Amino acid sequence: VESRWDPEKKQSRIHVIKHLGRVIEEEGKEKLIPSQLKFDSVDHAYPVGELALFWKVAEEFEVQKSILKAIGREDKDTSMAILILAINQLLGRKSLTKIGEWVSETPIPRWTKIEVNKLNKDYFLSALDKISTQNENLKSSYSYIIQNNITNSWKKIIGNEPERYFFYQDITRIRWNGDKSILAENGYGAQIGRPHIGFGLVISKDSYMPVMGYPVRGSSPDKTTVGETVDNLSRWNMKNITLVWDRGFVSKTNIDYAREKNFHVLSGGPHTSKEVDDWITKYTDSEIEKRENILEMSHGNGVYCVEDTGELFGRNCKIVVMLDPQRRNNSRVERDLLIQELESETSGKKIAELKKDLSPIVNPAKGRRGYEIDQDAEEQARRLDGRSLFFSTDIKMPGKELIRTYFQKDHIEKAFRYLKGNACLAPIGYQLPNRVEAYLSVVNFISYELIAAILWKIEKFNLGIGYESLMEKASKIFEVEFSSKDSKLYRWTHISKEDEKLFKPFNILSVRS
Repeated sequence: VESRWDPEKKQSRIHVIKHLGRVIEEEGKEKLIPSQLKFDSVDHAYPVGELALFWKVAEEFEVQKSILKAIGREDKDTSMAILILAINQLLGRKSLTKIGEWVSETPIPRWTKIEVNKLNKDYFLSALDKISTQNENLKSSYSYIIQNNITNSWKKIIGNEPERYFFYQDITRIRWNGDKSILAENGYGAQIGRPHIGFGLVISKDSYMPVMGYPVRGSSPDKTTVGETVDNLSRWNMKNITLVWDRGFVSKTNIDYAREKNFHVLSGGPHTSKEVDDWITKYTDSEIEKRENILEMSHGNGVYCVEDTGELFGRNCKIVVMLDPQRRNNSRVERDLLIQELESETSGKKIAELKKDLSPIVNPAKGRRGYEIDQDAEEQARRLDGRSLFFSTDIKMPGKELIRTYFQKDHIEKAFRYLKGNACLAPIGYQLPNRVEAYLSVVNFISYELIAAILWKIEKFNLGIGYESLMEKASKIFEVEFSSKDSKLYRWTHISKEDEKLFKPFNILSVRS
C-alpha cells in the first residue's frame, strides 16, 4: 500500500497497489497466505510447447532476418508469411485457407502484433511469388540468396569445421498428384513411371545443418544436378569443400566439373564401372584381411580396408577397397544354395525365377536344361563378394577417415525422413513452377533447418533425449486463456523443474505470458 492525498476529503488515504494475500499468525509469527488468481471463466487452451520451441529456434537462428536481408528489410509481411508457412509444415500442415484461423488461436498475434485478418490464401501465395517469380519474360528467385544468408547465420552460432567443409548431397523423389507441370514428370528413381518432382538437399557433415536445397525435374537423373550445385556453392566464397555423393552422382564429367571449381569429391565406386571392378579385385582376401587393416563399424562389427593411390575416372584419387567378411560369406552361401537348387529343380516356372535371380552367372543355352553356368562370371562374382570401393579426389585424406565420412551420409537420408515425416514435405499442393521452387527451396529448407538446429542443441547440451521424445514433452505444454474482470489472462500449464532444465537451452519460457 501507499499513502495518497485525497484533495476532496483533504486527508491522506491508504491506496492498495497490489493484493499480496492475507496475513495470519502462526506460532507467534506472521505468515502470508498468497492471494489466489481469480478469474471468471476459462475460454481457450492451446498446445503451445512445440510452437514456442520452433519459434525461439527460428528467432535465435535469424530466419526472418535472413529473408529480409535478401528481399528488402522493409518487407516484413513476406518474411513473416514464409516463417509461418515453415512452422505450419512442422505442426501438421494446415491448408492456406485455414492458416489464418490456426494463427488466431495461437499466441503468435501477441508475440508479433500481426494482423490476423490479413492472413488469407493470397497473403501466403504473394509471399511465395515474391521469393520466386516466373513468367514468359522474367525468371528470378531469392531462394539461393536466402539459403546463403541462413547458412551464414547458423555458422555464426555453430561455427565452421576446422580444416575443410564436408557437404552431403542427395535427392529424394516426391509423388505428384496435380496437373502436368514443367517440374512434375514421369521419370527416374523410386517413382519411375509416375509423375513426381525431385528435391535435392546439401547438408553439412558435423552439424547436419542444411546448406542448399533445390527442385529437380522428374525426368532428370541425380547426376545431372551436380553442375547447378557446384555453381551455387562456388558463389559462397568457401574453400576446401568436399562433396560427399551417393554413387548415383558419380561420373567422369561430374568429377571433372567439381575439380575445375576446386571442389573435392568423395563417394563410393559405382558397380557398373569396369575400372571400379578392376580396383576392387586387385587384392586377394589374404592381402586385405590383416589385423592392421581392421576398422570397427557400428555395433561392434568389423571390416577390413586397404588403401592405395591411383587413377580413377581420369583423376588421381585416394582409393580404399573395403572387405566385409560377414557379407562376403553370406553372399557366397546364398549364391551356392541357389545354384544347387537350380540344378535339382524340375519346375519350368521355378527354373525361370532362379535363372533371373542368378543372372548374369546363369545364361540361356541350347540343350535339355536350357541354361549354362558362366564359370568366369561366377568366379568374378566370388571375387567381388563383400567388397566395396570408396574414393576421394583428396589424396591426403586417410583411408579410414574416408570410410567413416562416407558412412555418415546416412544423416542426409535421415534429413529426408524428417522432411517427409515431421515436416510434411509431401504432397506438394502448388501448381506454378515458381511456387513449387519457393516451397521446396525456402519453406522446406527452413523447416528442416529448425529440426536440425534442435538436434544440434540436443547434442551440444547433452540433453540425453531424442528429438521425438523432446517434441512429445513439448506437446504437453498448453497455454490457457482466462477472463478476469473484462481482461484476458494467459497462463502456461505447470512445467516440472526437470522439464524446465530440459527446455532451458531453447529459452522457450521467455515467450510465456
